[in-house]
Amino acid sequence: MAAVDPPPDEPLNIAGRLTRYFIDSKITILIVVVAILAGIIALRTTPRTENPQIVVPAANIIVTKPGASPREIKNLVVDPLQAILRGMRGIHHTYGLALNSMGVVTVKFQVGENRVASLVRLYNKIMSNMNRMPPGTEQPVIQPLDVNQVPIVTISLSSATMSGVRLRAIATNVLHHLRRVPGTSRSYLIGGQRRQINVVLHPRLMRHYDVTLDDVRRVVQATNVEIPSGHFTNHNRRATIHAGTMLRSARDVGQVVVSLYNHRPVYLHDVATVTDGAGRIKTVHEIGFGPAYSHTRPHNIEVPEVTIAIAKRAGTNAVAVADAVLHKLRALQGPVIPNGVHVNVTRDDGERANSAVNTLIEHLFIAVATVVVLLVVFLGWRAAAIVTVTIPLILFVTLAVDDMGGQTINRITLFALILSLGLLVDDSIVVIENIFRHYARAGADRVRETVLAVNEIGRPTNLATLSVIVAFLPMLYVTGMMGPYMAPIPKNVPIAMITSLFIAYTVAPWAARMWLKGRGDALHDRPGLLQRGYARAMRALLSRPWMRRGFLFAIILLFAGVLAMPVLRIVNFKMLPRNNNNSFDITVRTRAGSTLEDTNRVITALGNIVRANRYVTTYDLSTGAMGAINFSGLLRGETLKRGPTVGEVQVHLVRKSERPVSSIAIVRSLRPAVDRLIARTGAMIKIVQHPPGPPVRATIMAEVFGPNYHKVQVIANDLRYGLFAHTPHLAGVDSTVPHPSMQYIIKVNRREAALHGVSAAQVTQTLKGFLSGISDGTAHIPHAKEPVPIRFRVPIADHVGPNDLGKLFVTNPEGREIPLSALVRVIKRPAPEPIYQKDGRDVEYVTAGMSMGSPVYPVLHMWQYLKHHTVDGVHLTQDFMKDPSSLHYGLRWSGEMRLTLNVFRDLGSAFGVAILLIYVILVGYYRSFVIPIIVMGSIPLTIIGVFPGHAVLGQYFTATSMIGVIALAGIVVRNSLLLIDFILDYRRAGHALTEAVVQAGTVRLRPIMLTALAIMLGTAIMVMDPVFGGLAISLIFGTLASTVLTLFVIPLGYFAYATFSERRGQPPQIH
Repeated sequence: MAAVDPPPDEPLNIAGRLTRYFIDSKITILIVVVAILAGIIALRTTPRTENPQIVVPAANIIVTKPGASPREIKNLVVDPLQAILRGMRGIHHTYGLALNSMGVVTVKFQVGENRVASLVRLYNKIMSNMNRMPPGTEQPVIQPLDVNQVPIVTISLSSATMSGVRLRAIATNVLHHLRRVPGTSRSYLIGGQRRQINVVLHPRLMRHYDVTLDDVRRVVQATNVEIPSGHFTNHNRRATIHAGTMLRSARDVGQVVVSLYNHRPVYLHDVATVTDGAGRIKTVHEIGFGPAYSHTRPHNIEVPEVTIAIAKRAGTNAVAVADAVLHKLRALQGPVIPNGVHVNVTRDDGERANSAVNTLIEHLFIAVATVVVLLVVFLGWRAAAIVTVTIPLILFVTLAVDDMGGQTINRITLFALILSLGLLVDDSIVVIENIFRHYARAGADRVRETVLAVNEIGRPTNLATLSVIVAFLPMLYVTGMMGPYMAPIPKNVPIAMITSLFIAYTVAPWAARMWLKGRGDALHDRPGLLQRGYARAMRALLSRPWMRRGFLFAIILLFAGVLAMPVLRIVNFKMLPRNNNNSFDITVRTRAGSTLEDTNRVITALGNIVRANRYVTTYDLSTGAMGAINFSGLLRGETLKRGPTVGEVQVHLVRKSERPVSSIAIVRSLRPAVDRLIARTGAMIKIVQHPPGPPVRATIMAEVFGPNYHKVQVIANDLRYGLFAHTPHLAGVDSTVPHPSMQYIIKVNRREAALHGVSAAQVTQTLKGFLSGISDGTAHIPHAKEPVPIRFRVPIADHVGPNDLGKLFVTNPEGREIPLSALVRVIKRPAPEPIYQKDGRDVEYVTAGMSMGSPVYPVLHMWQYLKHHTVDGVHLTQDFMKDPSSLHYGLRWSGEMRLTLNVFRDLGSAFGVAILLIYVILVGYYRSFVIPIIVMGSIPLTIIGVFPGHAVLGQYFTATSMIGVIALAGIVVRNSLLLIDFILDYRRAGHALTEAVVQAGTVRLRPIMLTALAIMLGTAIMVMDPVFGGLAISLIFGTLASTVLTLFVIPLGYFAYATFSERRGQPPQIH
């Protein structure tokens, strides 16, 4: 290795020392090879997901207390549970729901809390406080809510000819095989009909044979027994004994002797019809086929389906797991899945993640190619080749670090790399450009000149890179779900920047020495047309004070005008724009008291609406329950939604790459027909589009609190049907206040029951058995993969009404049949309403979606209205960031508005911290309080480009736009810092102030413009992305405006400062 002596008056800095060591070292080529291999391995082994995995530990705690009213459940179950949990570490919110006989408390932990540790603490806390639960309370059921419960693959098995039982049996067998695929976790079936032994009791025959429901249940329970009973030993051989008789078929159940009549046995089949088949239909699941369906469609419009839902294990590769599941599925078609069954993959998150990642890798290559072409034009092909070589090395190292850190390759990771592309080539551009200038010297020693060139720009380059890093690092402290969602940016950009700095000091000089063979390869020092024009303009500004003042005054006016754009709504704010997806959901809730048939008619009508759209491939119709859950549905609490009044349609579209229309436009085209259906049926129908970022419970949500719950409900209803209903662009306005409904209370006359020797439990069990059926045990059927219950019920034709209780009988201990009408009385009254709580306080929610536009402005409109108007005679206090006082009626705005405020607050704080850190670093570097302010003067200049850029392109200023502004702080400070450093270098070389300012700008013009163009062209590919389009707009237009203005404003600022200091006799330090 050749020794290179530094100049006698200045030792080599770290940049120079690194270059001197690696410029002809054999280790350099090893660095290149290792970086390439590490990157290739990382690309192949790192798990791929569409978005970063957001860890939000949560759980539902379900406690039942039979017979308790919602008010009792609230007071005795929900309130004590929330009080128990309030002292737990890491809990963010608790949500309570009190229903008839059941209470649900949903616990949401802080984002990023360890999931396993949180759930263990939760379980221990609940179990150790069970003594605080009231008597009669059953053991709490704790259901974890985890993103890994969301299925990544859903498979629809459908048939127009098979029964629901047969279809479910096939699906159960398929599921049994798919569960064996490595990497899968929770898997389950949706739809079909479970197999069960139906015992349809005939009341007339039961009265004839003097048999009651209690008799039948008691005998069947006693008969369906088989237990180990010991062993026999005979001839020195031991054999175990099992005593009893299991019921293994419908025939076995029918042969059970339930009574004696005239000294002859009465079999169960004498008083009932016993069949092996499906039970009463409680849910309906069908699949429909749209115009864009590419395979052979069944003759029926919609056919019954069973959905197989497969989730992946935490930490596994969604792409690999999904591919393995689908490969296994193809192998099962034929041997396990018969030909008459249609198989459709309705969700494939692995394919979606792979497509998203591959698309962005393609965009990354396009961005790299664009930057390479730019470098070839400005630097020549040899220099461009050197910088080009450094790009994949940096990207490979960054991906390898991600792989070692347990990160995934996702959209945000790749956007971070595209974002950093313009930044990471900057180091190499600055180094190569300075080497060019040194190579232009005749007879120069290449090794020595290379080291000196790198050494010359080492300190400002280090400082500039550090400024970029500290601009991004505060983003790690963004709170809520946006924190981990955006975390790959502040994690990957610093890694890429540090790597780029190391590569620029090691590989780039080594390559320059190897590939640049003669002076013709170096850029000429003679100024070009652009530099000459810049020098003339700068000299004119420096020599004419009036022109200088006019220029600065014009910039101030321009800055003030740009700041007015958001106030005048020329630029609008939004959390994130909507995404163009391949699917969307339509949720349905019919009026209280509606039957399953009523809801199914609404669902069928929705199927007719979506089937008319030419881009629909398939759609899943669910009545009585929701379909396969997704992440946003998990956070909205859809796992708890069941019953005859709920339903959902999941619509699947042609891939977005194959259709000219976005899913946003498709949803907008469906709204008029959906609105007409709402007006006709009175059902609550919401079109839910999957958000591009972290989901929220509702786009717009008002949480209404107050000291009197009934008054809170009245206020919530008034808001729903008044202010919300009349605010433009709101859709799907809803509230948690239920529609009034009636219920029948059958009260047991304790005196009459005691006189007849009948207990209240006998009465209630008899009623349940005859009205809704009752299960007692299971049939032990070989090879059945699901339990087969034995269910007793009466035919629908024999169902009784409130006035028919005389047809039902119970038997007292003396064997007498007592009609229920003699023991009970029927009361009709309003059904009790559920009670909602948040953090131990009664609350009602009013929610809405958006038909178009940003939710920020409707919320501000309603906020302004409520400031000057009352609701039901009450003036509501309003808060955005905290809950209102418990002593007054108040409203807290939540939903996307709250998320928007939180994110912009956190990003604004991160921006402030970044500016402070950059200032502290610059003060330490320049040993001055004023020069850092001049250097950082380029930061506000970015706004002059950012807001007009969003206005010109008609885009919202989003959270990612703000991230772009933060990134610009580091980028533009880098340019200012190099300008000031070169001015000081020229001053130290003895140049006059004016000449130093002009020469520094002229010399730095080309690399600054080259870096700016690299950033703008590298991020241009992101402009059309729904999430990161705002970031790209900020970077492109902010870089353009700031670069052009920085080249004038920063030198003029330093010139004014130096001139003023010299007039005071205190010239600024230049050493």
